[in-house]
Amino acid sequence: MSGHAAAVVREAVAACPSDTDVVAGHSGAGLLLPAIANSLSTPVRPRLAFVDAAIPNCEGEAKLDPAAVDLLRPLAVDGVLPPWSAWRGEGWVEQVIPNSEMRAQVEAELPELPMKLFEDALPVPAGWCEWPCGYVLSSEEMRGEAERARSLGWLVLEDLGNHLDVVNRAAEVATNLVRISDRRVG
Repeated sequence: MSGHAAAVVREAVAACPSDTDVVAGHSGAGLLLPAIANSLSTPVRPRLAFVDAAIPNCEGEAKLDPAAVDLLRPLAVDGVLPPWSAWRGEGWVEQVIPNSEMRAQVEAELPELPMKLFEDALPVPAGWCEWPCGYVLSSEEMRGEAERARSLGWLVLEDLGNHLDVVNRAAEVATNLVRISDRRVG
């Protein structure tokens, strides 16, 4: 991975089927959703589904909060961050993914990431906040983002558990994504 957000967007677009009608992202990946959706060649603009995710600015650039970037910098070695399971200290992953088998599976798939990815800014498409969007709130730590989504007139579904319910309660998260994808809702 080059470490550039635009390259990550290109990789995501290449992985999407031509009939994609929902583009979903979790956590920091939410910052990339408008750019991904804007780059797809689909007959209808996909609905964006933010799952306990950061919401980018409505205009200008999408980038991680500078305070968050400052917290990550000391973790990087030669410009590369360890897998995110190591970012919050001892015991955190055990708290948010209590099932040891599931936790081991997730941790085995985690890549090291270039610090540049978190320092990069990515232009957001004009008017993207007016596109069909929805938000799934899984944790209190992301409540501010859910409130922002609500203020933008998006469908917000609250199903509180923890930030990694995409792992712990995948079926419930999937059900909420189906609700967001239903263009008759929200």
